[in-house]
Amino acid sequence: MPLLSLDPGEADAIAELFNIGMGQSAAALGDMLGEEVHLSVPSLSVSSRSRIAHQIAREFDADSAARVCAVQGDFSGPFTGQAMLIFPERGTLALVGRLMPVDPAASAPGEVELDALTEIGNIILNGCLASLSNLVESEVAGALPCCSTGQPAEIIGAADTDPILFVRIDVALASGDACGQVLFLLNIASLDGFREAIRKALANL
Repeated sequence: MPLLSLDPGEADAIAELFNIGMGQSAAALGDMLGEEVHLSVPSLSVSSRSRIAHQIAREFDADSAARVCAVQGDFSGPFTGQAMLIFPERGTLALVGRLMPVDPAASAPGEVELDALTEIGNIILNGCLASLSNLVESEVAGALPCCSTGQPAEIIGAADTDPILFVRIDVALASGDACGQVLFLLNIASLDGFREAIRKALANL
């Protein structure tokens, strides 16, 4: 699908903004975990929650019943949407295992592990939003993230087919035993505000 009225320069700027914001958050998380956190180059597309949920489920596990853990929170400002950190259940155990003892026989995280994931998500998501605020010189406020578990269709919203601007960054520990994604799902209705914020950020880069 086309990136609506975003021209190539604006699309490149979006990717660079999220690359800068996520880079700072990943560095902070790496210090916390004692292990380097690798990020992919941000990808940008116009999609829908339905398509995204299907894509994530297919990538994480061929089993359509595979469950994931997600830390998610809405954000608002010159543009609005939802930010999400999502890992398979086993990847979640490997990730939080860097911070606390985890039962090696466990197949799914419990309440304590999910609390640790929420803290990780808070560092990644709100850290990135804070960086974006600085870059666009306008507050991008994130709600307190919450954690949930379930199938990607339940977490992301398989019934929602409305178009959204979708930014995705793959996240992985250097060891490779925990791989997930950071997703930013931006409301198309706020595209004009987003475009203006991009122009302001371009002037500052």
